[in-house]
Amino acid sequence: MQTLEEQWERSLGQLQKLGQLSTAAHGRATAAREMLASIGANPEDHSGYLAAYSALQARSQACDMAYLRASTRLVHRAASGGRPPARLPRPWLVGPAGPSWWVEAIRRSGAVWRSIPEAGPELALGMPLDHPAVAAVTAGAEQLSASGRAKDVRGSSALYEITRPVGPDGRRAPAGVRIRPGKEEETRRLHTDRHKVWERARAYGDATQALLAEWRHTNT
Repeated sequence: MQTLEEQWERSLGQLQKLGQLSTAAHGRATAAREMLASIGANPEDHSGYLAAYSALQARSQACDMAYLRASTRLVHRAASGGRPPARLPRPWLVGPAGPSWWVEAIRRSGAVWRSIPEAGPELALGMPLDHPAVAAVTAGAEQLSASGRAKDVRGSSALYEITRPVGPDGRRAPAGVRIRPGKEEETRRLHTDRHKVWERARAYGDATQALLAEWRHTNT
């Protein structure tokens, strides 16, 4: 039977490995995207590289989601004074590259949006509220929440409007969509917030690692 200290040491080791897996998967996806951008216009070459990039991107996202969930779960357990879970979430990975059905399942799952944590549990660890490690986790949760809000309003009528321009002959052109006047900066910010959810998930996990390591150090 492991002691509480041993259980936390095991769980923090698992979290560290998830973080390393997430970082490595992101690096491979980034390299594949850069390779895709550098190749010529040959359709056959482009198709092959695009499939490889899509699989690596899905793998990166699966790792990010597991890292985010594991980080959130450990912060909650630490805040409540409970024991760490026997097993942390692990990424759902299929094969070295990932078949098309798996890539599509990861892309459409929306799991990252359901995994966004709320700020607050890190404040109950008994550490000074202005401690840099505590503040980093709070900031990470707030940034992820901003990404979630951006996802919910992206494409809404508050930002976009339908246009039906009239041609020189007096006939209406096909309907289009444009950003409402004065909403350009807000739309750009929301797009950035939504796009950065994966980067912010990794940052939250890293901040959680640092916080829990400091918390264990001050409580042992």
